[in-house]
Amino acid sequence: MYSPSLSYYTPYRLVKSPTIMNKAFKSKIDILLLSVLLILISVEAYMLYTMTILGIIIVGIFILFFVYLYLDTIYVFTSDKKLKIRIGFFFHKEIYIKSIRKVRAVRHHRASPALSSDRLEISYNRYGRVVVSPSNQTKFIKELTDVNPRIRVEEKH
Repeated sequence: MYSPSLSYYTPYRLVKSPTIMNKAFKSKIDILLLSVLLILISVEAYMLYTMTILGIIIVGIFILFFVYLYLDTIYVFTSDKKLKIRIGFFFHKEIYIKSIRKVRAVRHHRASPALSSDRLEISYNRYGRVVVSPSNQTKFIKELTDVNPRIRVEEKH
């Protein structure tokens, strides 16, 4: 029986499904990244004004790249109890939620699949770690602990 309220995320579209319901979280975006994007847009406007074709193309590519990363950075809870983490075509990881041991709040700018410095570090298996920045950290942690109540959550200090 088809239920229109059930859906799941695929890389390019939202697909309706009668049996699967996934929850997706977008990444929070940092003010630093927004200011870089604003500067690029300003430079693009200047390039358009001066009709510098090469500059228009290069800066336009950077703007499209930033927008693509924002739109395609996503954390999905699947029906088979996995957390799928994806940032564009650069990073893709699946973690069994039952293997997650600890979640703690961190603030740093190291490279990771997170677009904000307000992040959560997820420790899984024995030595695995990944850093994410969901837009709603409270709901994200609740989704994790609903599936695996043994997850140790460390709050910000």
